[in-house]
Amino acid sequence: MPSTSPGRDPSSAYSRHVVTRMLDFSSARSPWPRRLWDVSSFLALEELYEAGTWVDRRVLSQSSLDWQRHEGERLFGEDPALGSRAFRRELQECLRTTLTIASNGRRKLRHLIDVGRSGYLERWATCAAEDAPPPPEKVARAVAAHLLDSGYSMDGLNHWLRQGRLGLPATDLITEMAGLLTAPPTSWKVVVPFSALHGWEELGVNLPHWVDGRAAEEIMAAAGAKLTVPAVGALSYEVEARDAERALEIVSDVVERLQARARFSGSGTVTPFDRAVVLNHGGAMPLRMPARGARVLSLAAERQLYLVGVEPQHLSGGRRSAVDEALEIASALNHGPLAPAIAGAWSALESLLTEARDPDERERVVAATRAAALVACSWPRAELTALSHRIRRTGPGDLAERLDRCASNRERAQMIAAELELGRSLPLERSWRRANDVAAVARMRALLADRAQVLARVRRYVEISLRRLYRSRNIILHGGSTGGVALQATLRVTPPLVGAALDRLAHADLVAGVPPLVLASRAEIALRMVGDELGPGLCDLIE
Repeated sequence: MPSTSPGRDPSSAYSRHVVTRMLDFSSARSPWPRRLWDVSSFLALEELYEAGTWVDRRVLSQSSLDWQRHEGERLFGEDPALGSRAFRRELQECLRTTLTIASNGRRKLRHLIDVGRSGYLERWATCAAEDAPPPPEKVARAVAAHLLDSGYSMDGLNHWLRQGRLGLPATDLITEMAGLLTAPPTSWKVVVPFSALHGWEELGVNLPHWVDGRAAEEIMAAAGAKLTVPAVGALSYEVEARDAERALEIVSDVVERLQARARFSGSGTVTPFDRAVVLNHGGAMPLRMPARGARVLSLAAERQLYLVGVEPQHLSGGRRSAVDEALEIASALNHGPLAPAIAGAWSALESLLTEARDPDERERVVAATRAAALVACSWPRAELTALSHRIRRTGPGDLAERLDRCASNRERAQMIAAELELGRSLPLERSWRRANDVAAVARMRALLADRAQVLARVRRYVEISLRRLYRSRNIILHGGSTGGVALQATLRVTPPLVGAALDRLAHADLVAGVPPLVLASRAEIALRMVGDELGPGLCDLIE
């Protein structure tokens, strides 16, 4: 008798949803409501194991680790592919210990991580093959996060998916993904040409990975990249990575470290070209990584983007708004090196969402709690507004025509919410992103069915991620290290969330003159009262 599992059927809504969300999670162009907000289960376990070292060095507090343990215990309990019943029992016992550096619980945790990691994606494929599989959002999120945290780049995973795999059933797709992790990383050779490299005649030519200018130009020409100015030379790097895109990300980080050193040489100038060549990949690729997704769109929407310094300026410096100062502090978030990006992002949130005289403040980490409330309140309208712009015209007096008469995005979002609440289908545009919109409709229907619970879950995901940003910042600034096990993943998942929080804070400050802490208090009340007769509507959670 044929299986009735939707995960085995390539044409089922379930399989299409899983594949679509995999694409969302692996695209740097996905808007923040559709991005991946958290790391994988096994990276979270690795982070817990590492935390004992930082607590011992007094970089992290024991209370921070305890919060992390308690939230982790709940999240791991919701992961059906984590391991067997016995494995879960042992893991739960470990997570109920302090995990201090010399504890037996921490030693056991190390062993359990090593035992459980093998076969994790295969177990997810088995879960997806069940007659009543886990929700497709959960499956896609867990599998995509595990691959990205195992060394795949977002672009590399996205390209792999598009190479004839979009029509696979969920179980087959996850099985193929599991196969990716059985192969060792590839050794890539990346050549980075430079238009300027201070002192290259004395400091560069004797390096074992130096490539002279003529050879560098020939390599670039063979890869189809024509240089606009002569190259003084190039540096060649050998990198082990899961895909060529990840190899280039690693080399881009190396070049940033090279530039950081050169800034301390007095007159040092290090200027790479904007493209590098991955020799065993067959072409030139952009060296500059895509922006990390932190967007504050309200600045342009409210025509405030360039409204800076309009009043007379003085040598002593003019008065700046707190939001302007926070945006400056966080300016490295999209393109800067890891350390200033993480430190600046957290400092921006902390500067706006904490107050020294606040009696409710629980260390500075309370900024993560408040920012998470802002982001959770922003999520419904962001998704509903995006859907409102995907509606096609079906005839006179149709939904698209009614949307055209709306005076604001708030009204458009309210109209889409009303249509969904009445159980009506949306006439979505037939475009390359239609599958993404169908998945968004499913999320909005789930939200309308249980507003308080879904929003609480969203807030929890966001707070876990932003608290990870706080811990990462402490590891960098107080531990003096950029080698924390979760730092790279933190810089992948948190920028869109920080951008969403700053966007709401900037909008409130610029349009209504509402201070950041007042807006955060309103968001917390809105989340507690949503669904109540005196509570706000989904599109009015924060104003």
